Amino acid sequence: MADKSYAVIGLGQFGLSIVKELAGLGKDVIAIDKDEEAVKKAAAFVPTAFVADSTSEKALRELDVHKVTHAIVAFGDNIQGSILTTVILTQLAIPSIVVRVDDIYYDPILKKLGATEVIHPQQVAGVSLANRLDDNDFLDFYKLDDNFSVVKITVGPKFFPVQVSKIDARNQFSINIVLLIKNTTTTVPKADDIIQPGDKMIVVGTKKEINTFAAALKKGFK
Repeated sequence: MADKSYAVIGLGQFGLSIVKELAGLGKDVIAIDKDEEAVKKAAAFVPTAFVADSTSEKALRELDVHKVTHAIVAFGDNIQGSILTTVILTQLAIPSIVVRVDDIYYDPILKKLGATEVIHPQQVAGVSLANRLDDNDFLDFYKLDDNFSVVKITVGPKFFPVQVSKIDARNQFSINIVLLIKNTTTTVPKADDIIQPGDKMIVVGTKKEINTFAAALKKGFK
């Protein structure tokens, strides 16, 4: 599989949205649910959609889930299934295990069992999660429409300080830097503001253009 690969377990509305978005990004995705109809919906987006019981380690191994880098447990109303699946994924040594739960009470339990992140439907949408997992530079991701997105990105430690005007983001990258965050202070950036390592920016543009800009941030501007 590619450097990043995914298993989405639980194909309700939330899980299906993750599958659809990751498939659109061209990622390797294994989609799993016990419900055949749910699997049929996922099969419209990925060829690797399977009817299986995620509380069976044998079943997950047969589907090569142990080879993925990211597993998303997307059940909404089956906390027992979420817990058992999380335990198995931990035993399979999946590097990143994201678990959706509806009740915040279970957060510490799931984290102790091996979940690297616990999310709630009201806090994150499936589309946002898929894009954050796909790009480590994205701290937050929100789609405005089919073309444009709002993304929060961070400036890496090797970045050489430079004025906003020198970056010329609109002309060079076709994106707009709408907010600049330094420590706890958020401002609308001015031409002579200095962007430094550790700063965060809220930018607007297409996913492709923002990716290009994020890559340029790592190299620096002269």
